[in-house]
Amino acid sequence: MNPDQQTWQLSETELAQIQKLWNEHPGMEHLGARVDLSTPGTVRAVVDPIQPHHRGGLGTDAVNGATIAGVFDLAIGLAGYLHTVGRRAGVAQLGIQYLRPVIGDRLQVEARAVRVGKTLIFSTAELRDEQGVVCSRCDGILAVSGGDAGPGPVF
Repeated sequence: MNPDQQTWQLSETELAQIQKLWNEHPGMEHLGARVDLSTPGTVRAVVDPIQPHHRGGLGTDAVNGATIAGVFDLAIGLAGYLHTVGRRAGVAQLGIQYLRPVIGDRLQVEARAVRVGKTLIFSTAELRDEQGVVCSRCDGILAVSGGDAGPGPVF
């Protein structure tokens, strides 16, 4: 299935609701990240400003690996989740390439689904520093259950 066919059949209102729900989550607040779903086919996650608890990579002021992994988990998961609204899904695997330290006060991850199946969704993402330099790449797999999401909001 073409990734854009299912995901972006969601209305602008539905995407806005999903974006709002994710951005209001306490975990997002701690991570310091905000998601943006305004570009069809792309999940954008931004950490701005980078906080002291995000730093410490390699014993420097670079962003630490846990923060990078967390933002990738968020973006890869949401890129897949948009294809599964109303069903249970979760990140099953992340493969991260740390290419160079993330220096500065802002980072941005862009993720997109590249292959959508019934039980697995494959996504890819890049992390750029405030200068726009690619510092990390990630490929991930989202596992989708056969049942619905159960009680609660579908977003």
